[in-house]
Amino acid sequence: MSLDGTPWETALAWAPFVGHLYHFVLVVNATSALGYSETTLGRLRFLVLVVFTLAAAWLGWLTWREPWWTWAWPMQSYMILCIISGFIIGPLGSLRLALKKQPKGVAGNCSFHRAIDRAPRARYVGQGSGAWMLRLPGNQSLELHVREWEVGFADLPEALDGLRILQLSDLHFSECYARAYFDWVIDHCRDRPADLVVVTGDVVEELATLAWIEPVLGRLNARLGKLAILGNHDHEYGAGEVGATLESAGYELLEGRWRAFDVDGSAFAIGGTSAPWGPRFAAGEIPEADFRLLLSHTPDLFPRAPSWGVDLMLSGHNHGGQIRFPLVGPIFMPSRYSRRFDRGFFRAGRTLMYASLGLGGKHPVRYGCIPEIAWFTLRRR
Repeated sequence: MSLDGTPWETALAWAPFVGHLYHFVLVVNATSALGYSETTLGRLRFLVLVVFTLAAAWLGWLTWREPWWTWAWPMQSYMILCIISGFIIGPLGSLRLALKKQPKGVAGNCSFHRAIDRAPRARYVGQGSGAWMLRLPGNQSLELHVREWEVGFADLPEALDGLRILQLSDLHFSECYARAYFDWVIDHCRDRPADLVVVTGDVVEELATLAWIEPVLGRLNARLGKLAILGNHDHEYGAGEVGATLESAGYELLEGRWRAFDVDGSAFAIGGTSAPWGPRFAAGEIPEADFRLLLSHTPDLFPRAPSWGVDLMLSGHNHGGQIRFPLVGPIFMPSRYSRRFDRGFFRAGRTLMYASLGLGGKHPVRYGCIPEIAWFTLRRR
């Protein structure tokens, strides 16, 4: 870039690097949803980082020599795409997230209750390698939102009207937390009765914390039962051991299969899958039912759920991004759709989906994204 360029020319010359960074985020987010192990994904992310960094260095060197609008058209095209991505597509995506409204079927009088522990914060910090993150100023990982929603469905049978579901997701039990934090969370789950308790994956982050499952999650009870699916981290650290321990704690494991309930004469079907890491279920295996609930660890299956006849889908995995910046929203999110299904409710046809913010994380850092548990009351609309 010649030194006698105007400030506007200089800004325009370097503007595409914002979009180049945006493309890097998109590729990292999409590759994180490929179903590979965490070890493989770590190597793949590192490779992506190296490639994009070398490309940025090369483009920077070329830009320093002469402005990109003097380059050959293939290179010009990429730089124009970067400007469009960085200054139009990315900001519009953030605006869409900021202006997202509750879809049809979600009651407008849902309540939010923020529960903050008044005991010494250190009581909930463990001795694991990531414990220092929990001590970061402003880190909200040791707080809790208790959310209550009423969700309406036009064809809901009378027998299911008022049925209450408690969802817990992405606990990521690890020794950087003290078990007392999760006991405290369960205390907030036990102050009202549940018809169903569902756990939507990523229960453990370390096999050493398998022993927490029964004394923590085993404390919950539900009239119709307790159901669970696994997540990608459970598959990473031992799907068999996690599944067996959940069953010992009273949970029925739904991995690639459906479970039919008869509720006062109404057929209520619940399916579960941790695909693409765990087994999928075939469309022909979906039972006839008056109402279908799908537990899916990742929200990425949501576009297919309407064709499966799913009425309500509960998922987790994305953690809401864990760090949400003002105006921008979340950045990194392990989804093939990147930030599209970041948190909360979404509707596609007959299917209503809720993406939970979860409770824990491999890296326990949260800003603007408080851990949550969620209650859902089914209503005839």
